[in-house]
Amino acid sequence: MITFNRHDLVWLHIDSVKHAEYAGPLPMEPISALSLLHRWVLGGYPLIVARQDEVLPNCLRVGLAEPASWGKRRLSFIVNNQGIEKHRQGPGLGAVMPQLPQHWQAGAAALQRFLDQQHIAGHVYGSSAVQVLTGLPCLTENSDLDVLFKPVSWFEAETLCIFLNALQTEYSEFKVDGEVLNPSGQAVQWRELFQGLRNVDSQLLCKSNHAVKLVTLATYQQGFQCPIGSAA
Repeated sequence: MITFNRHDLVWLHIDSVKHAEYAGPLPMEPISALSLLHRWVLGGYPLIVARQDEVLPNCLRVGLAEPASWGKRRLSFIVNNQGIEKHRQGPGLGAVMPQLPQHWQAGAAALQRFLDQQHIAGHVYGSSAVQVLTGLPCLTENSDLDVLFKPVSWFEAETLCIFLNALQTEYSEFKVDGEVLNPSGQAVQWRELFQGLRNVDSQLLCKSNHAVKLVTLATYQQGFQCPIGSAA
């Protein structure tokens, strides 16, 4: 059975749009939202897998992230799994680097070297990924580079957060956001995790494929003992 994880990308068959359901969050007439979805899918653009809370079997909650030129709205839809034409993880950092802003290049190269040296997977999501995959202008002056980091051990996660904090000091113009995903499927924003390293009693906001909840640092650490690919 195919597992759809948060931040994965899916492409829909155009015929499946008529069976989609608009799920907010912005107040919009469903017919207008579905018209926008039709235009998006017709362009061959990907949708983003969202958290799957309160979703019926064989259905999938997906997000449409408009570029700034379209209005920069963030819309949610429920689609049928059978309407999915293609499914993949977000692109790797190396794949998007040539299209990142020039003033990000030095910092992005340093991050790529670190990930290669440490053998940590990093998949780009958010505006950078959408811009690279669609060719539409999505990045603005206030944009960050969103990366889903996938260390396989707690030591790698600690090392990663310490490196990212230092990277922001050395390359202040290169803003890296994103999450650190443990093998059990719990993701924590990297800055929050970095702050939590200083306090064993820290509470972390963890996001999984189906829920958002506060957990202790110790609980999040235990997630690195789970088999890789087991989703929370």
